[in-house]
Amino acid sequence: MRKWKCSVCGYVHTGDEPPDKCPVCGADKSQFVEITEPAEAPAGPDSKPTPDETPEPRPGVVSPPAASTIAPEEPEDRLGERLDSLHAHPISVHIPNGVLPVAVGFAVLALIFGCRVLETAALCNTIIVFLAMPAVLFTGYKSWRHKYKGARTDIFLTKLVCGAGVTILTLFLSLWWIVDPQVITTPGAGRWIFIVINLAALGLAVIAGLMGGRLVFRDR
Repeated sequence: MRKWKCSVCGYVHTGDEPPDKCPVCGADKSQFVEITEPAEAPAGPDSKPTPDETPEPRPGVVSPPAASTIAPEEPEDRLGERLDSLHAHPISVHIPNGVLPVAVGFAVLALIFGCRVLETAALCNTIIVFLAMPAVLFTGYKSWRHKYKGARTDIFLTKLVCGAGVTILTLFLSLWWIVDPQVITTPGAGRWIFIVINLAALGLAVIAGLMGGRLVFRDR
């Protein structure tokens, strides 16, 4: 059975033809390449190298490098490769993914119990999420350009929209809270709108996390 590999996310498909669309990243059929296993060399002392094998270099003779190896590497590619090797995006994205649910939880508890201490705790955590988002967006963009070749599929567009949405909403919430520090504990329609915006930001973060998990754990 033939095997096909998605050149964007690395998903491997088994079948006579590649799928019309990658089930993981949504890349087009044209992005699949067939996986060919190298032919085994004949065993035994009398075996001879095939014509396709690269001959061993002779003493004193330096073989010229292949054309693909002498192309200069773009600085952006080097930065993206370095960030991927350090797992910069997964590390940075864990900050909002972990802190935002805490911020929303504190906000809901402050609403239920009318506690200003919980309201202040929610504000501090929301500000932390907003401050972390530029690093999340930057490392995510570099990873998309380097690791996924800048593929413009639905999954990456969804992650981009969700990341931008979390950034905008947490900025709005932080500014609202600074202007009105008691927005949750003050009776009125404003506090309910405030809570709904918190839940919307959390929902966007959850969707982005699910899309990221789909890419990382594509074989599970």
